[in-house]
Amino acid sequence: MLLAIDIGNTNLVIGCIKDDAIVFKARIATDKAKTSDQYGVEIKNMLEAFGVQKEDISDCIISSVVPPVFNSVKTGVIKVIGKQPLVVGPGLKTGLNIHVDIPSQVGSDRIVIAVAALATYKAPLILLDLGTATTIEVVEPDNIYMGGIIFPGVKISLDALTSRAAQI
Repeated sequence: MLLAIDIGNTNLVIGCIKDDAIVFKARIATDKAKTSDQYGVEIKNMLEAFGVQKEDISDCIISSVVPPVFNSVKTGVIKVIGKQPLVVGPGLKTGLNIHVDIPSQVGSDRIVIAVAALATYKAPLILLDLGTATTIEVVEPDNIYMGGIIFPGVKISLDALTSRAAQI
């Protein structure tokens, strides 16, 4: 079973995949102050809550857009499952041909959404992710990742508008 972890600005989304089926998915609040031990306990508790034992985990992959949290989560995972996780980042072969000026600077979340979409759909694709930040990605035929844009998500935009506008 594969343990997959997506470290986002608001939440860590964790889940397990077995035989191409999602066994479970859950969320843990992202907190820069948490230690590796705290993340390890939370991940262990989530696995147990869904009936997954550490022996069931054959591999792990982590994607992160929150560098200050990444090492704590990675170390916590190693403590829980006893395995070194694969990390989505530069050098990982994804099947994408990244056509941007500095490919190593493309966020792992943006790569993961493109790879996931291509597993189900054929390019050309325009992909939207409506999270803390809103991202739009463009993937051309032959798995060519052309790039995209990032702008504030709906909640951030609403918070900014209501804190700055007089009569909203």
